[in-house]
Amino acid sequence: MKRREKTLSPEKVQVEEELSSCPRCDYGGGFHVAFRRRDRSLNVFLICPSCSDRFSAGEWAFPTGEPRPYDPEIDDGP
Repeated sequence: MKRREKTLSPEKVQVEEELSSCPRCDYGGGFHVAFRRRDRSLNVFLICPSCSDRFSAGEWAFPTGEPRPYDPEIDDGP
């Protein structure tokens, strides 16, 4: 199998029923989970522990828990 150069952006993959094997190298032991900060949320992506390729299975993000910046339009009382 020809190795391709690693990219910084995860490759988008379609999940049919389950995604537990690497679509690139067929490693079947699952994935590592990694996080990438985007403003006040964290995007989640998968990394194959065998070939180190990165994958995204759609929109998978959650808030960081950090408070939003102060906004006088909505934060000042009446």
